[in-house]
Amino acid sequence: MNPDEAVPSKDRPALAWVVRIGLVLVGLGPFVPPATSGIPGLGFVGEAFEAWFAFQCHRDPGRSLHLFGRALPVCVRCLGIYAGLGLGGLVAWPRLGTWALRIWVGSAALVMILDVLSEGTGLHSEWPLLRLVTGILLAYPVGVALVQAARHG
Repeated sequence: MNPDEAVPSKDRPALAWVVRIGLVLVGLGPFVPPATSGIPGLGFVGEAFEAWFAFQCHRDPGRSLHLFGRALPVCVRCLGIYAGLGLGGLVAWPRLGTWALRIWVGSAALVMILDVLSEGTGLHSEWPLLRLVTGILLAYPVGVALVQAARHG
């Protein structure tokens, strides 16, 4: 084969569906501990998620969404990241080229960093909705790209 010829990509819809389902489950992850607490036989599932969340998130209850009187096991920004991965896997659109993905993720990361810095320096107070949106904007294109990579290699 000529080295200048492009290698045809393989269409793997089954793998793409597995990745999509996995990402949607990841997106729902923060809701698993409250949903399984107190249910006999499912406590270990919630505990496994709790252990992961304790590892990767500061879990400040003041920066967490509260449902039914209980704080979710992640802060609002991490919730946005999980939700963004789940939504990206579920919707899997738009199809992103390498540069579009880099620009989107880089821009979203910059907006998130600016939010963290402006809040940390006192330029604005805590805005939970902005934290949620910046998390979603950062993770959504990653979820889309993972599904595309699974499908087309």
